[in-house]
Amino acid sequence: MTNAWNHRKLFLISCAVVGAACATQVDGPLETDEVSVPVGAGGSTGGTPATGGTLGATPGTGGTGETSGSAVGGSGGGTGGGSSAVGGTGSSAVGGTGGSAVGGTGGSAVGGTGGSSLGKAGAPAMNSGGRSAAGGRMGTAGADPGSSATAMGCAKLSVPMNGAMDKAHFAISLRSAADLSAAGTTISMHVHVEDGMGGVILAYVQDSSFNFLGPATKPLLAEQSGWVTLDWDVGAEPAAGTGIMKKNISRIGIEIKAAPSSTWSNPTVVYVDSITVNKPALSFPFGTTGTVSATAQSSDVSGQVLWQNSGSTDTTATGTKLSWVADCP
Repeated sequence: MTNAWNHRKLFLISCAVVGAACATQVDGPLETDEVSVPVGAGGSTGGTPATGGTLGATPGTGGTGETSGSAVGGSGGGTGGGSSAVGGTGSSAVGGTGGSAVGGTGGSAVGGTGGSSLGKAGAPAMNSGGRSAAGGRMGTAGADPGSSATAMGCAKLSVPMNGAMDKAHFAISLRSAADLSAAGTTISMHVHVEDGMGGVILAYVQDSSFNFLGPATKPLLAEQSGWVTLDWDVGAEPAAGTGIMKKNISRIGIEIKAAPSSTWSNPTVVYVDSITVNKPALSFPFGTTGTVSATAQSSDVSGQVLWQNSGSTDTTATGTKLSWVADCP
């Protein structure tokens, strides 16, 4: 008992020296084993996954387009990378399905279905039927009132030439005199030279006194290929020495002449589709039978039809013929 007290007394003295470390009385023996501390549980909410980004973040130019395609981007384009830089499914770089660089289905670089670079069939050439400047034959609209519209055709001029003095005149006698003196007044003939290795072809005018005026520069027959329009600025043509009165023109005609060539086609054959004047507006198409007089004569023929002048100073080529034909080149 005494020893136990002494031991306790010594312990209390030691605690007084050490301090707060022995403030609590320990009646039982000290634990020497390590105590395991449980690990804290993780949070109940998982972390936000890293943003993966939108697939095909940069869509192709255009996005959703029409089913038929568009200039940039067709259907199927947009987010997801389904389209290419220049168009999605069904489209192309320059137009969608059925499209083309210059027009839609059936289109062409110069016009739609059935179109051509020279215009549509049936369109008038110059306020009349007639042909285009360099194309095929056109419609017959604009035929002279009162003519017998039986078929579409043209005038055929046949001129045998055997010498430099040979020539032939074909004329239209106007119902009333026309003033062709204004600047820019032009006569146009639409012709097709079938046989013409030599000679010239030109438009001419005559006043009521039969004074004659033609162009100083005469188109060569051999230089004409296919259907062509021969224009003559009669308003600007010098009249000096001819005595002609441009303000009083009674006839408009066509001359086929052998000079200045030395060889010719026999016969020389020329088809004429129309003769027109811009100021005043006059139109003489030869698409019907009644627009051509097949009988050669030396006096004016009424009706503003094309006729052959058989006067001795007008036609010198023997065997010259004028006719109307339905089948033209």
